[in-house]
Amino acid sequence: MSPCRAETTDPTQVRAQLDRILRHPLFFRSERLRRFLEFTIAYHFAGRANELKEYVLGIEVFDRPAAHDPRIDPIVRVEARRLRAKLHTYYDSDGARDPVVIGYPRGSYVPEFRLRRAAPAPAEPVLIAVLPFAAANRSSCARFADGLTRMLIRELDLSTAVRVLSAKNSSREGARIEALLTGTVRQTRGRLRVTTELLSTGSSQNLWSAAFESAPSAALTAQKQIAFATAHALSMHFRTAA
Repeated sequence: MSPCRAETTDPTQVRAQLDRILRHPLFFRSERLRRFLEFTIAYHFAGRANELKEYVLGIEVFDRPAAHDPRIDPIVRVEARRLRAKLHTYYDSDGARDPVVIGYPRGSYVPEFRLRRAAPAPAEPVLIAVLPFAAANRSSCARFADGLTRMLIRELDLSTAVRVLSAKNSSREGARIEALLTGTVRQTRGRLRVTTELLSTGSSQNLWSAAFESAPSAALTAQKQIAFATAHALSMHFRTAA
């Protein structure tokens, strides 16, 4: 992990960082670790950190009965080790540039929050336009495509590496658009298949592309995961290019 400089007690900074972590694929489907993070951080800022003991976490986070014995049931210790390992992986990869580091010292379930050392000022964000995703077949694909387009714009708006062109300033800034994000949604053999690509406006060169697949029953979850993965990939692409 990158070195940190000082502890932060600003709940706004910490909760923004928590949101980044919870939206990441490492944590998105891990319900136990999500509950662990949210519960312990909420107790910390409620002034109840001294209550974050193994017995309490077993009941409140992992739904153990009041009679459970942490000496026999190690679930809290096991999940705490998993959480520390996943946080370490996150901050060594996609979270390497995040401003706040959330961690748990060994032997403790009380979270710590530290600010990273000041980083160089970020480069000017790249202006891109998100075109409505096309539905190749079926009305369900059209609904999925519309929702995915909106979610992509929302995720990209959180990035410091890109800026999404809005309708109100399209005429004024249209000439400055550097790339177009577009895609197609189709349903084949009971599966939703999404293809996305980023095209350079100057040369129509394909700058990035990806394909995703999901069951129609998991449409909302798929939209969130695709939007997050795409926004992250584009942010990394433009940061590397800079």
